[in-house]
Amino acid sequence: MAEWTYDDMGTTGDPLQIESITLTPDPPEPGKDLKAVLKANVTEEIADGAYADVVVKLGLIKMFSKRFDLFSELKARSEWSLTADSGDGAPVGPGPVTLTFEARLPKEIPQAKFTVDVGAYTAGDDDLAALRLKISFIKPLR
Repeated sequence: MAEWTYDDMGTTGDPLQIESITLTPDPPEPGKDLKAVLKANVTEEIADGAYADVVVKLGLIKMFSKRFDLFSELKARSEWSLTADSGDGAPVGPGPVTLTFEARLPKEIPQAKFTVDVGAYTAGDDDLAALRLKISFIKPLR
């Protein structure tokens, strides 16, 4: 059975303050649709051009790396779907926000521990938020 944790790697001055993250299913399962819901508080307006760098590592090996334009992802409905309760347009004003990310996990996920680092930045390249997810797909011995 998989296990997961997250750490808010941002600072108290970041414009996006992460309050909680929930995953469904919990714990994540290979071959299943994964839904991650991030609840946060926006302290400064987030303008079009904000982006997130996502890096998935297996130990020290980088398995995946991609830059996501946040507002483009909110407008696109691809296999990597991102939605926000504030709609899909920029800017996002101060106040509570819920971001939902959905993706299908591959069936072929090895029994290993993965780290997902997310660094989000404003259109002006200032820090927006940062988090680290740790997910273990190692099955316990019976």
